[in-house]
Amino acid sequence: MRNYGITSLCGWLLISCSWFCLWVLSYYFIMEPELAILLFPFALRLGTVLHTPKRYWLAVYGAEWWLMVSLAILLDQPQWLSVIAASLISVPIIWFAQKYYYGSQWRRLCVMGVVIFSTALLNVLVFSSQIPSLQMPSLQILSLQMQGVQDAALITAPLYSLWMVFLVSVTGGLMLVPSCYLIWSYLFQKSWIPLTVNLVSKPIELRSRHVVIYVVLFALSIAAQVGLPEELRRFAPFCLAIPIILLAFRYGWQGALLGTLLNSVALIAARSGVSNMEITDLLLSLSAQSLTGILLGMGIQRQRELNQKLRHELNRNHNLSRQLVKAEESVRRDIARELHDEIGQNITAIRTQASILKRVENTPMGESCASTIESLSLNIYDTTKGLLTQLRPKTLDDLGLEEAIHQLVRELECEANGISTTIIWNEPTDVDLDLSDATSVTLYRICQEALNNMVKYAQATEAKITITFENDIYLTVKDNGVGFKPEEALRGFGLRGMKERVQALGGEFTLSSDSGTQKPGTALHVVLPKL
Repeated sequence: MRNYGITSLCGWLLISCSWFCLWVLSYYFIMEPELAILLFPFALRLGTVLHTPKRYWLAVYGAEWWLMVSLAILLDQPQWLSVIAASLISVPIIWFAQKYYYGSQWRRLCVMGVVIFSTALLNVLVFSSQIPSLQMPSLQILSLQMQGVQDAALITAPLYSLWMVFLVSVTGGLMLVPSCYLIWSYLFQKSWIPLTVNLVSKPIELRSRHVVIYVVLFALSIAAQVGLPEELRRFAPFCLAIPIILLAFRYGWQGALLGTLLNSVALIAARSGVSNMEITDLLLSLSAQSLTGILLGMGIQRQRELNQKLRHELNRNHNLSRQLVKAEESVRRDIARELHDEIGQNITAIRTQASILKRVENTPMGESCASTIESLSLNIYDTTKGLLTQLRPKTLDDLGLEEAIHQLVRELECEANGISTTIIWNEPTDVDLDLSDATSVTLYRICQEALNNMVKYAQATEAKITITFENDIYLTVKDNGVGFKPEEALRGFGLRGMKERVQALGGEFTLSSDSGTQKPGTALHVVLPKL
């Protein structure tokens, strides 16, 4: 109870000081004490109670009512009962709105918009009771209009006052209620680091670049409002859109709101008169830029969040693809090992039995059957060996990636086919090279597919394989063959499968060819991350 009393008292004092300062600023701006309450003070109370627990509302409303009564007595304004009534009647609206004020920023901003326009309409309804009735007989209105401009102005004066009530309420709400949300979000929704010894000893890092941007944009806004010649004065509002767009692009709707506040200060500071028309134009400018800035910032921030979710999903898909590639290679390795052990032993046993049969059976038919069995077993062994190589290159497990590529060049008989092959292996000497199984197999398969196509179709005489290990792994396979159209090559399963595997590992696959030029040839470039 003691903490509640101290908190309420401090809140009452803080709200009283802020409310009175904003009323002075609003009065300087509008020059009407009653309308000045509807501008910034009402918006401050609206934004405060929307983010305050209900048990502290009495302190907030008490500060406002006390100040309004004091100002009414001081300024001898007994008709201020309307603003007190408007403040009192707004309680159910905010009470109902706070039930739905939770969740994402977009939901909160939508609730703010509904509350701002609802309270503005409520203010119009309350103030309409003290404005003379607009319901006049048509003949009386016609006779008044025929008497002159002054009498016609009397007819439109009440309508103008109601319009001013609505405009002032909306303008103040759009400017201050989201600002209260920003302050509340920064103070109560951020994770604050405890003040420990390590944090105290750490030097303070000021983001001077951001401060400079704010100051420069603010100075340019004031200079555009004050320094432009009279014939270009109407183009000043277009200049005010530049800082809003820049801050919205950099910081989302929070930056757009900050830009609108800076522009509002510039607009108020640069005004030159106090006519009703000028005040109306200024209020419309403030409302329009506040609403436009917030909506623009919301759109940009929403797009940024969607891009972030897209990047997250892409990273997640890449991780899943890597896991699938690893699982595939693990299954291939296990199957190859089992086939090699089981089939190899069985074929050896079959050949042994066939040899025994040839020695035991002396008939020509028996020897012929034994020779056939032995020949078929050798064919099965050779076929199985080729399948095992396709499943899992045994040289890669036994010799490593570099020696496996050299062995691949020898197995494909590149030299015998007239292709002089050069292998450049750029491995860092100060770092231990530890490639994952999926990366090693992928690099080997790409070299295998590229060399196989080169031997079959390229008619090349020179080939160069370059593998460089840096932050990423770079593989380049070039030849001086006849070349081809890359889009036709990717229609097959070989290179297309390699491209999909590279992309699954989060890498880049590029195939270029100069078919039909003076310097034909094909170049394959692959970039793989270290997994």
